[in-house]
Order: sequence, then C-alpha cells, then structure tokens
Amino acid sequence: MSLRLPFKRKRHATFVSAYAPTMTNPKEVKEKFYEDFESLKASVPKEDKLVILGDFNARVRADYQTWAGVIGRNGVGKSNSNGHLLLKTCAAHDLLIKNTVFRLPNHNKTSWMHPRSWHLINYIMIRRDRQDIRVTKAMCGTDCWTDHRLILSKLNMHIQPRPHPQRKKTNRRLNVSKLELYSVRQNLSEDLNSKLDQLSFDTNNAEEEWAAFRDMVCNTPVAQLDQNTSKHQDWFDNNDEDIQKLLD
Repeated sequence: MSLRLPFKRKRHATFVSAYAPTMTNPKEVKEKFYEDFESLKASVPKEDKLVILGDFNARVRADYQTWAGVIGRNGVGKSNSNGHLLLKTCAAHDLLIKNTVFRLPNHNKTSWMHPRSWHLINYIMIRRDRQDIRVTKAMCGTDCWTDHRLILSKLNMHIQPRPHPQRKKTNRRLNVSKLELYSVRQNLSEDLNSKLDQLSFDTNNAEEEWAAFRDMVCNTPVAQLDQNTSKHQDWFDNNDEDIQKLLD
C-alpha cells in the first residue's frame, strides 16, 4: 500500500506500507514479495522523498560496519535469513533503516515479543534526506491486545496545506423598491417581453437554451432597478446633542 503526499516547493513524499512473509513461508513466497517490493519502489519518482514502514519479520542485528549506510550503530539482536534479504534490498536501493540509528534503551528498540525475548522486526526506512526522520522508537506500555509494540517516528516534514477556494463574488441585491412605481414595472415588463421574443430555441441543445434564458432574465432587471446600496446611519452625529448632555 502506498500514499503520495504533496509538500512545499512542489515536492512530494511517498509512504509505502508493507507486510513481509514470516520465516515459515517458502523461499519462493519471500522472493516474490521482494520482487513486488522492488517493482513498487521503482514506480516511485526519483525526486520524491521515500519512506517505507511495516512488519518485515526480519532481524538485522547491529553489524553496521558490514552494512554501512544501511543500518546504524544501535541495532539489536542477531540476524536471520529474512534479515539478510532485507539488508540486500536496502543496500541495492540506498535505504537506511532508521530504527538502528538512534541510541535508545532496548525496550524502546524491540517491537515483537517472542515467547522467550523481544526482537526488532518492524522497521521504518528512508531514501535520501535522512535527517527528515528525527527519532524512531517503540512505544512501551501501549495495551493493544497484540504481541507487537507500536512504532513511533517523528518526521521533519511539512505537508503543503490545501489551497482555499476563492470565494465567488455574489451579485448585489437589486433595488426592488423601485417596482412600487407603475412606470418601472411597465418598462421592465416590456423589456423582458422584447428580449424573450428575440431568443432562439432552435438549437436542440437544452443546456444552451436554458443558459441563454437564465442570463436574459437575470441581467435585464439590472438596468431597470439598479443595485441596492446599503446606507449606514451615522448614529453618532445624529445624537450629538444628547451625547454631549450626557458627557456634561
């Protein structure tokens, strides 16, 4: 599963969530997963920030000298065959496993409870811009009815806010008080009838005919009635004498 988010300066970040086969799966299933994983990564634009997170059912230990640039100095535990597959994939695609970078207590590193011990199998990886992830750790004490701990990662990224749609200018109200005059009503009626006779309804296009009729009915009264202008009463000047008495 992948999600692409817009960032500032016309940049984007793609987040990929994955769940890898367990140790008990056949070799063909594991290879198929990593083939699909590489295909998905290849589809991500090179200029995008890439963050991959998920349960990879792999242990990568702390051999940072052999896997320089892939894991940090603060890994935990021993590696297994799934971990070797993950490390090779990360090395081939310049991915850094951020869980192994930060110096934390072991209970803030491990994410899965084995019957005898805790292990690190849930990872967050990033391509380039490695400073965008400030900290990645397991959350202890979260009761989720599962043998996994939640992984928390603080990102130094800013999503581009959604642009606010510009408000359309509303038509000002017509001065309908003029309709009280018989001459205004008569002129408006004659003007509407004249323009209605000039309309052509032979286009066989209902939308165009409706648009023409609507515009004629809406625009014709504007010339006759003008637009209503609101007048604010200057309450202070009109009550100046009373106010002055109160002040005195």
